[in-house]
Formats: sequence, C-alpha cells, structure tokens
Amino acid sequence: MKRLLSILLLASAIAWAAPAPAGNADVPEKYISVDEAKAVLDRRQPVTFIDVREPAQFDDLHIRGAINIPLGVLPARLAEISRSEFIVLY
Repeated sequence: MKRLLSILLLASAIAWAAPAPAGNADVPEKYISVDEAKAVLDRRQPVTFIDVREPAQFDDLHIRGAINIPLGVLPARLAEISRSEFIVLY
C-alpha cells in the first residue's frame, strides 16, 4: 500500500506538470489526488490504472495490475481501454 501511495503521489506531481488533454465531451478529464485515487480503491469501484511511462520505467516499478501504454502511443491504443471503468492515467 505504501508503494501504491508513493506511485500515486509521483503520478499526481507529473499530472500537474502537464496540461490537460484537449476537451472532448465524450471523455471528461479530471485531475485527482492520491487520496481520491485511494478512495476509489477503498470503495472497490472498478478502476483501471494506465501507466503512461516507457516500458523500462514501467518494468522498474508500477502499480500492481496497471496497464502500460506509453503516452506517445496512447491515442492509437484507446480502443484497448474499457469505457465502463474509472480510468486513472499516471
């Protein structure tokens, strides 16, 4: 759990350094804090964590169960992402 919180904290810092994606009414975006992400897990809400770092970084450390889709290829791989779950990019 401590590792998860560390990763989510890092993800939160990275998210604040980058602009939000261009608005798309079909895909609402929202930055969430580590506490909010943990609350999603605590509620056992279906959630998919997507690690947008490069594979070597993902292999070093990632959230258990996360999917690695590097940011550069994310647009081409959107069809792989469930639309029925809460999605957290980090």
